Amino acid sequence: MLGRPHGGIETGSHYRRDVTLKEDTTRMTAGINNLILALIKQAKFHNAAQARRWFSARIPQAFSLMVTPFF
Repeated sequence: MLGRPHGGIETGSHYRRDVTLKEDTTRMTAGINNLILALIKQAKFHNAAQARRWFSARIPQAFSLMVTPFF
């Protein structure tokens, strides 16, 4: 049987949610986390943790990203 092992899927797609966004330890909804990841992607970041650090030091830019339409 060919295919990806489950561990690869878990560490690849859920790592950002579990580690960077601490989804397992907070009551944030998956919808909010999806929005955060979409905004990070819209800002052309490839590393969610790096994006969080960058935006936490630049609140006006983070707010601007939230009110700018997606293209």
